[in-house]
Parts: sequence; C-alpha cells; structure tokens
Amino acid sequence: MDFQDRQMQRGTVVLAAPWGIAALFPGVGSQYAGMATRLHKRYTVVRETFTEASDVLEFDVAELCTATGPSARARLNLQTESQLALLTLGVAMYRACERELGPTVTHTAGHSLGEYSALCAAGALPFAAALRLVRHRGHCVADVAARLDGGMMWVTGLDTGTVEHLCRLWTEQGVHRLHPSIMDGPRRAAVSGRTTDLRAAAGEFEARGAQVFPLRVTGPFHSPLMAPAADALADALAGVDVAVPRLPVISGVDARPHPGGPASARLLADQLVSPVRWHAVQRHLAADGVGTSLEMGPGRVLTFLSARTHGHPLPRPVDRYDDFDALAHDLRLRADDAPAVLDACLRIAASTPTLRQDTDVAQHHRRLAETRRARTPDAITAGLGALDALLAAKGIAERERRRQLAAATGGRTWQ
Repeated sequence: MDFQDRQMQRGTVVLAAPWGIAALFPGVGSQYAGMATRLHKRYTVVRETFTEASDVLEFDVAELCTATGPSARARLNLQTESQLALLTLGVAMYRACERELGPTVTHTAGHSLGEYSALCAAGALPFAAALRLVRHRGHCVADVAARLDGGMMWVTGLDTGTVEHLCRLWTEQGVHRLHPSIMDGPRRAAVSGRTTDLRAAAGEFEARGAQVFPLRVTGPFHSPLMAPAADALADALAGVDVAVPRLPVISGVDARPHPGGPASARLLADQLVSPVRWHAVQRHLAADGVGTSLEMGPGRVLTFLSARTHGHPLPRPVDRYDDFDALAHDLRLRADDAPAVLDACLRIAASTPTLRQDTDVAQHHRRLAETRRARTPDAITAGLGALDALLAAKGIAERERRRQLAAATGGRTWQ
C-alpha cells in the first residue's frame, strides 16, 4: 500500500496515521466524579454506555461515578464497584473518542483490569460480558485475598531483572516466598507475597540499593498465590466467546497481541497469577510504530509511568482536555511544525544503516532534502513519504519504518 493511500478521510478532516495511536486503559483510578460528569453531560454515547452498564449490573453506574458525597467515595473504595466504574468509564471514553475523531486508534492495551476495556474497544469482548466477568473477577479475587495474610510492595531503584531473580532465588531456597507482580519500568517493580515474607525481604532489597514501600492493597495480587481465583475465573471465561480483535490488543501477561478465542480467555485467567509486564507492553507498542498513547480513564497513572520510561509512546491523558475537539487539535500537526518534522526525518535518514544496496537511496535522500528546503504546505506529507521510501530502499522492514515515522512526528496526525 502506498504511503499516501494510508490516509483516513473523515469529512473534511484528514487524519493520516501510517504510525500508530494507542488507547491505553488504566487498572486503577481516582477522581471519577469530575471527568464522568463532564463526559456524561456532553456526549450521548457516554450516557448510552452508562445506561447499558446500569441495565446489566442492575444499579445506577452513572450515579456511582458522578456522585461526590462521602457515601459515594466510600462505595468507590470498594474493589468490585471501583473496577466496574473504571471499566464503564474507559469504554465510554473510547466510544466517544471514536465517534468524535473517527478511527484514529491503531492499538489498545490495558494495565491489569484495563485489559478488559482494551478488549471491548477492539471488538473482542462484548461490553455486557466484560461487565459480568469483571464483577465475577472481583468477587473471586476478594474471596481468595480474604483467606490470605498477604499484600504487595513496591521495589524501585533496582533493575527489574534483579528483582525477578531475587524473588525466584529466595523462593527456591525457602528464605522468602515472593513473586514479581508488576513490571512498570526498567527500575520500577512490585512484588507480592505473604505479609511476613514482605517484611523480611524489605531490608534485603534496601541493602541492595532499592527503595521499598507497601501498596495499599489487601492481597498478593498478580502472583501464584491467587491461583484459586484464576481457576474460578477460567471457569466463567469458558462460557464467553472472545473474538479475534479488530485492532491489536497487547496483553500484559506476555506483551504480545491477543489472539482471540480460548487463548485470549486463558490470558485473562493467567493475568491473576502473572506479573503485569507494562514496560514490555510499552516497548512492543513503540516497536510497532505507535507514537502517541491516549490514556482513557480517571487520573494519569499511565502517563506518569510513560514519563518515567522516557515517554515512548508519547502519552496524552484524555482527562487533560475539555473535550475531544481539543484533543484532536493537539493530535494534529500544523504547517509550522514542518521544519521540526523534516529535520527529524533527515536525522533518521542519515543515522539509519543501509541493509542492502539500492541505487534509489541517494535519489530518495535528495528528494527529502529538497522537501526540507521547499517548506510547502504539503511538506510534511512529502517528507514522510520520502523518508518511508528511503528506509524501504535501505532494506528496513515495514514495522521498523512505522516506528521511525512515529519518532519523526511524535505520533501526531496532519491535515
């Protein structure tokens, strides 16, 4: 497919994205009321989504998410209610974004619970089924956690590979039975275990230069200790048809695209006993040419994590914007961005090694340099097209070319 053929037309607005824009869904949230109220008032599709959730769950989900009193906050602090609110709000935001901006998203992913929203957004999981599964998942997890004196602990400032090695070594030796449970960055991990093991291991992590502090959770989540909950969830998933996603949904279990079918159902069950490999998810998205990620949920947890790992893909929390028109404006390149984008194209062209001899390389390089000097209204389109052709002539695979185009533009689109 030709570079310019990959443009997507919506009315008079061109949203061209040969690189990727990912929708990311957090697994925890706070400050529901302000965002939910604003979206609920403005967008019909958001109201429809909340009504759909209320019909399935048989309580008023909109009231849960938009109320601001002490009783509402107390209810949102309950694990199952909070997760159902987070799922509903994430799906509602995605639907509103798609309706307002058109099909701009190329990938989805979710941190822990957020993977259910990601699967819904990609058409792999019906929203009603996701609501029932998340409610069942919450009950299963709570029942198992209540029988365990366990928790989780952040371990930062120490290489995550070292953290995984120590957990495995100590468990094999019978010293401390700990399990890596979250891998959010190269030096940001969480471990799960029984309270006595967490306390005993804290000093040993600190002796190796780490900073440790407990998470405010009531169980050793994302660890083998939750196996009974995973088995119970697997039984429920056996009756759910997970379709092949229409967009790549990157799993937090193995940082690979969900395949759909029983294999995807197995991943959702395995999620309860496996670490969340969010840093690997981000690396996969960047390698796939994703330049921008849209965080769709309350708060900016995933944006914070991206900033701590060099901001790739470039995060844009949707709750930063008053509406989706403002988000669309920020996603689009303008003519005055052309010099910076074309300079980036030239740097990429010069620094990318040639993997095969092709006489067209010099021709494409001259075309790119001429585009930089011309600064015409179509300079960005022409420059990116020249870079894409140059990289292809150098023997660069399509996936890597998408990544380089995303690097040149920050994942933004152009008119």
